[in-house]
Amino acid sequence: MCIPFHPVNPVNNKTLKISGMKVRLFVAVEIPEEIRKKLGEFQDELKKANADVGWVAPENLHITLKFIGSLDEEKIDEVVRIIKDSAAGTKLFDLNYMGVGAFPTEKNPRIVYADVIDSDGILTKIHEKLNNQLVALGVKHEDRKFEAHLTVGRIKTRKNVKRLMEILNSYNGFHFGLAQVTRIVLMKSDLLQKGPIYTKLHTIDLVSL
Repeated sequence: MCIPFHPVNPVNNKTLKISGMKVRLFVAVEIPEEIRKKLGEFQDELKKANADVGWVAPENLHITLKFIGSLDEEKIDEVVRIIKDSAAGTKLFDLNYMGVGAFPTEKNPRIVYADVIDSDGILTKIHEKLNNQLVALGVKHEDRKFEAHLTVGRIKTRKNVKRLMEILNSYNGFHFGLAQVTRIVLMKSDLLQKGPIYTKLHTIDLVSL
């Protein structure tokens, strides 16, 4: 069953004006509450390992399409134009949230993630366009292969990592759900001591069938 995602507080495709000289930005795909809840339950099981992990708050879980980094505020409108161009003509599509893993390897893990299956490679195509076009704004080009995923935790030390990987492997092939992507969002990230705060700046709706 495919879960259509309808956000509670849409931004109506208008850029949220913010103050300040520099802003930390990224382009993302949001995930629906039903899948977010299952991922939170997955985190709860992993926490039983009592490993030294910085867990991503369930409300902050997302798929990063392109990390932009710190950029001059006046360039936001141009970023939005590039996102629109990169997503132009893209129809609504489904993503399958299934499987888990660790980056870079399970023997030396630093990131725990849930896998995202993009059968038609639509996310990759959009990422490649963003990656190439944002260079004109001074954004670093990413040379590594794009792999859609959801970061659920960042491992800080080796404490109880073996037990953490055992629990992680028990979720191999676990199906968190199937969901439809209806839009792409530009997000601002404020890094605070208690954790990052994400603010939605702009939404780009995909083409309805």
